[in-house]
Amino acid sequence: MSDNNNIGPWSAANFALIEASLWQENQESPADLAWLDLSWRDPVSFFKALHAYWERRQASQSKSIPWSRYDFYHDLLVRQKDQTTSALVWFDRGIWRTWSYAELGQAVNSLAASWEELGVQPGDTLTILHPPGPHWLMALLTGLRLGAVISLLPPQGNAFVQRRLKNLDPQWLAMDQLYRHQLAAEWQDRVLTNTLSSLAPTRRPYEYPGTAVVAQCFDSTSATPDLACPVDADSLYLGALRDGVLALGIKSGQAFAAPGWNAMESQPSLVLAVLLSGATWVHIELADLEKEPGRLLEQPIDVLGVSRSLRDLLLANPPEGKKPWRYWFRHPAESADFTIWQNFIRKLQLEEIYSGNLLWMAVWGGAIIFSARLRGHSHLGVLPAATLCWQLGIIDSPDLPCLGGWGRMALGKQEKGKNVWTATPFILAPYLKAWNYLGQYPRGRAGRTYPQQEILALLADKVAYPALVEAAVGGGDADPRQVLLVFGEGTDAPALHSLIETELGSDFLPDRIECLPLLPQRNADGGADKEWCQFHYLTGELYRRQRGDIYRCLSGLKQKILA
Repeated sequence: MSDNNNIGPWSAANFALIEASLWQENQESPADLAWLDLSWRDPVSFFKALHAYWERRQASQSKSIPWSRYDFYHDLLVRQKDQTTSALVWFDRGIWRTWSYAELGQAVNSLAASWEELGVQPGDTLTILHPPGPHWLMALLTGLRLGAVISLLPPQGNAFVQRRLKNLDPQWLAMDQLYRHQLAAEWQDRVLTNTLSSLAPTRRPYEYPGTAVVAQCFDSTSATPDLACPVDADSLYLGALRDGVLALGIKSGQAFAAPGWNAMESQPSLVLAVLLSGATWVHIELADLEKEPGRLLEQPIDVLGVSRSLRDLLLANPPEGKKPWRYWFRHPAESADFTIWQNFIRKLQLEEIYSGNLLWMAVWGGAIIFSARLRGHSHLGVLPAATLCWQLGIIDSPDLPCLGGWGRMALGKQEKGKNVWTATPFILAPYLKAWNYLGQYPRGRAGRTYPQQEILALLADKVAYPALVEAAVGGGDADPRQVLLVFGEGTDAPALHSLIETELGSDFLPDRIECLPLLPQRNADGGADKEWCQFHYLTGELYRRQRGDIYRCLSGLKQKILA
């Protein structure tokens, strides 16, 4: 085992103190963040030292070398000292099932042998269409063992999947054979088998060069959430290493769960952080918790990600019994209703449990925002992740440094010797020795871009004049309402609701569908003029016009002329 735990100012003792400083009893004693500032200025030294500290703590040898090469399969599965430790626990049709690290490793090897025989090669692109669960995790780790470039795509609707598949154009697909009939003909010969081979793979586990692309991830906060971005091996591996130790604070033998957490935003970096720490990934669907919330207490979960959906579910029907969680965290951009989070702590009696904030962006390799863990209180405190290249920019020009100390977070990446800044919508402000999360600009839905163009493309040949408009909600903290305006006679609103949910998923449903017996002002393409619709809806003019006989007659006349 390498002994590089004294690189520069970093030492094993210092890392232990850093970890301890992130567990706080009250907000009046902020941690010393000199180490965090140093990590931003010298990420190379930080990661080399963290890797050595992690090896020492795990008491096992890594095959990966930071900033050089990475064997994901070995370090995630083979390296685990106790192979009988649970790697995956999942709830399946009323029963908890378990795979140890040894069993998961054997399943991955067997699937890798089958895919090898079909011709999967290092560098091939692989899209995984399994929903989160055992087959999803097995396919992910098999792809990493074979050296594939992986993308994860939840099968939440035909139009949703087809649009992203067209953009990805993968060479291979991993999915349940029962859903093959939903794929277009062009994808049928790219579907891999799920059969486990009795033979061993002929190739050694692949080692990715540090700059090689490992994954293609979707940025749910961008203007183009259907286009994937490449993530290299340095970012994915080192981000998982950092986040397991610092962001999650999870150790070997502990268990993690995050029911309802947004997979496209956080995966594969989140599950890799858990497994790289030697911990257990616990998977249960929100639908199962809706039937019996107490299922969440049947596993000894140490770290729990609480999505807004899970919070509301548990508030409506709190499970009885002692909560085993040491630490729970929330997505600060997903829900700004701070009072409800305080009610969540009180109603579930979490006063002795630590809470924090975590914001994951898989396109940047993992968490971009984490926090110190505060006992018994929901809080707004956040920290930009260690080693991150970032700045606070002006709200409407985040590539320019802010002037007043607070602003919109922008992330930097070196391109041709120059730092190129990418804006995020997250607004931070200094507070004590750290920062507070203030909100978003522009606002989205649950912290993510609402894909209006994708919905309108789905409705283009179903409705003559659809339009989507945003309506602000009083109070300032709530997400803006997304209203679908459908112009013309005889519109079936429930059918449109069902179509959007089936083809795109429930996340795409508008908050309201308004059917108006009028024709809108048209744009140059012949569709509804968005600005006209937005203005006339928010001023109430559309309601006035639909009640007026003159406007209704004019719309009828227009319809006959255009027919």
